[in-house]
Amino acid sequence: MSQTVYLISDLHLGPGRDLNTGVWDPLEDFQADDALGAFLGRVSAAAGAEPVELIIAGDFIDYPQILPDLALTSPLNTRGTTEAESVERTRVVLGQRPEVASGHPQVFAQLRQFMADGHSVTILVGNHDIDLLWPGVWALLFDAIYPPGAPGTLRRVAYSLTVGAAERGRVYVEHGHERDPENCFGDRMGKPFGDDGAGARRLKRCYGTLFVDKVYNQLERERWFIDNVKPISKVIGLGLRNDLFYTGGALALIVKFFLIAGLPPKQLRAVLSDDSWPANRRTPGALVSAVKDDELRAYLERRMADPQFRDEFNQEIARFDEQEWREMRAGINRQPTVEKLADDKPRPVILAAEAEDYYRAAARDLLRLDPRITAVVMGHTHAAIDGLTSPIYLDGGRAGYYFNSGTWTLHLRERPGRPYTWAEIGDANNYTSLLTYLRFVPNDAGEYQVEFHSWAAESG
Repeated sequence: MSQTVYLISDLHLGPGRDLNTGVWDPLEDFQADDALGAFLGRVSAAAGAEPVELIIAGDFIDYPQILPDLALTSPLNTRGTTEAESVERTRVVLGQRPEVASGHPQVFAQLRQFMADGHSVTILVGNHDIDLLWPGVWALLFDAIYPPGAPGTLRRVAYSLTVGAAERGRVYVEHGHERDPENCFGDRMGKPFGDDGAGARRLKRCYGTLFVDKVYNQLERERWFIDNVKPISKVIGLGLRNDLFYTGGALALIVKFFLIAGLPPKQLRAVLSDDSWPANRRTPGALVSAVKDDELRAYLERRMADPQFRDEFNQEIARFDEQEWREMRAGINRQPTVEKLADDKPRPVILAAEAEDYYRAAARDLLRLDPRITAVVMGHTHAAIDGLTSPIYLDGGRAGYYFNSGTWTLHLRERPGRPYTWAEIGDANNYTSLLTYLRFVPNDAGEYQVEFHSWAAESG
């Protein structure tokens, strides 16, 4: 008989609290340790003697916000931490480095008890926890979560999985970051490591992680809310128009983002032409001149009058590699505007007469290519979606469903029709945490129906 499956995602466990003061670290986004324990306890009690599976569908741990200075050791923008550095970050989140921060040992103890009760845990890798693909990191987590002799399984999945084996009613699950130009790594997470040019093996680093490493982690200590606003592009757009005073290095990364943001993920990975800026034109002035948005270009030109800013800007663009220059050259004519980045609307792709964001369009493709799948689940965006409210209609009268599992961190309350101002984004009263989860319920034939739930509502 098929198991009932529960799915959560985007917990973003970080450093935890300062053990001397009890205050949350400024970079911590997860404060629901007790709620997660109550949820797992309820699931286990409701299951009784029937084992269930818990899927954590990506961004379980927020590695870029643990020991953030480690991210600055790499000589390349496109490479992140070494295995040893990722192991150190893992020790912090496990609670094994109390001199640094508390971590979240309670969460790992709760998962261990869940497995001791006879259940299974599957952890998908997301863009914020690609570190899980290091053997040493996974060994630490496995030892923390798996009680020896437990009947269930603990597994790590690099990219995607399909729940169910029936001829229909299967559920496809991935984190979703590979559909996002800001956060895709390419190769379906199959080649997560690379040489850093100095003889060290490091994680690949996408633009979104680089932006967190070099920009967000500095700004979030003063503006707690910026990491709770998705996507990154919205913060960039609003920040440029409001009070964020970006460094020269940060503005260089933002210019890069503007030049490649209009390219869909598949096209980004296919930029193989040698038609790049020649080396003698890779200057701050040439890069600023390529910006088509008049507002942003004028802002950059004003800032360039400061020699220190110009030097920081130049140092950052000197780190761009050949692939990054090719991507920027390919994207010049498809740049978004500051206004477009600052609004609430997702960037669409046009499919026939219907405009869909990258995630729903990808779900449609998956449903069309495999008629055994009736539901597609992603996380990543933190925007929870009950797929039953908006079916995806396919040829032959067939319908499928796209669900987003949301997040267990704070996020802006939904307010259709009127975007938030910068001041409102900084107001804690405009945030909530619904603690959303999905439940996959099988019938006698092994076909799954997906249900959307909110633990915050159910637990009062």
